[in-house]
Amino acid sequence: MMTATVKLVSRVRRLGCVLAFCFLALFLWGLPGARALDNGLAMTPTMGWLHWERFMCNVNCQEEPDSCVSEKLFLQIAEIMASDGWKDVGYEYLCIDDCWMAPERDSEGRLQADPKRFPGGIRRLANYVHSKGLKLGIYADVGNKTCAGFPGSFGYYDIDAKTFADWGVDLLKFDGCYCDSIKHLADGYKHMSLALNRTGRSIVYSCEWPLYMWPIFKPNYTEIREYCNHWRNFADVYDSWQSIRSILDWTTSNQESIVPVAGPGGWNDPDMLVIGNFGLSRDQQITQMALWAIMAAPLLMSNDLRHICLEAKALLQDKDVIAINQDPLGKQGYRLRKEDNFEVWERPLSNLAWAVAMVNLQEIGGPRSYTISVTSLGQGLACNPDCLITQLLPVKRKLGFYEWTSSLKTQVNPTGTVLLRLERAS
Repeated sequence: MMTATVKLVSRVRRLGCVLAFCFLALFLWGLPGARALDNGLAMTPTMGWLHWERFMCNVNCQEEPDSCVSEKLFLQIAEIMASDGWKDVGYEYLCIDDCWMAPERDSEGRLQADPKRFPGGIRRLANYVHSKGLKLGIYADVGNKTCAGFPGSFGYYDIDAKTFADWGVDLLKFDGCYCDSIKHLADGYKHMSLALNRTGRSIVYSCEWPLYMWPIFKPNYTEIREYCNHWRNFADVYDSWQSIRSILDWTTSNQESIVPVAGPGGWNDPDMLVIGNFGLSRDQQITQMALWAIMAAPLLMSNDLRHICLEAKALLQDKDVIAINQDPLGKQGYRLRKEDNFEVWERPLSNLAWAVAMVNLQEIGGPRSYTISVTSLGQGLACNPDCLITQLLPVKRKLGFYEWTSSLKTQVNPTGTVLLRLERAS
């Protein structure tokens, strides 16, 4: 009888802890975040394709007609996005970056596309993109010139916003080169945000405001979120593992500042997915995809969809990983711990589920085992009292039922990641 009583008390206490944890989680997750830009857009991270990392500022269409920044390139990519499964899994925005413009504005002060490389103009391109069920993004700059030296928007914010709306643009990436002061930078980003909203057209606003603030002082993310749908914080991504590592290192070093501000309508942008290019191994591509999902990052591919390998395509179109990225709870994940060249990241998901990523940062040797107590995951909530764990990457397989006191052992390749989904079993 005494044994039964002790067990009953133990179970009651445990149930009380579970209920208390659940109540605390619901309370904390339900707290309103910083106020978001009021345009009703980017309620989940933006997904699409952006030309910059892969095609850069190649304007030599005479010698390189298949890889120059031109109408032809975007028409071809639009066709593939619509017909080859990309749109179906959520990649919706086809985005033009720098170097689309003519060197000068027209006689009425409006931006214009380069007439040789974009002979039909942006409006016709937008119409074609829309006919495929996609949306068109474009690029401009808050300063006097774009980063590549084309006309900037300083002094033309209202004109440019109206021009983009008239053309049928759905997203604006607004860079921060050639701006002569921090005040002009901040005022310009705010001005363009308001100008876009005044057009009456739904245009996602992608800023690089904090990227240009950090060298001088810490950005005010509460203010930035009120004007932007997503914002770049760190240097451009390159097609290399060193670049991916530097972005992840910066993110973890600043996660206390940037994670709380992210949520529906406003997201931290660690820059483009370079999966399907040349510089990352298979495992490193898995790491980028997994951690961009954990970070609730915009998924903007920069690759050549006309010549992408099946392995990279399958990774980028993985519906389970995309579901983590697009989870409607809208909470950005974070690094939980780092030890022995392993990192553990986690992200709260809707319905009290969690995503967990285990990253092997070691660049020598073979696969390594990592063991973690499930009580430490999900702020003690993920497997309390038990959970079902499914491995999503590198290959999907059910790991089974785990109790709160269980240990989880995984094997992770060098520079690779194991991505897990933890769901309540009871």
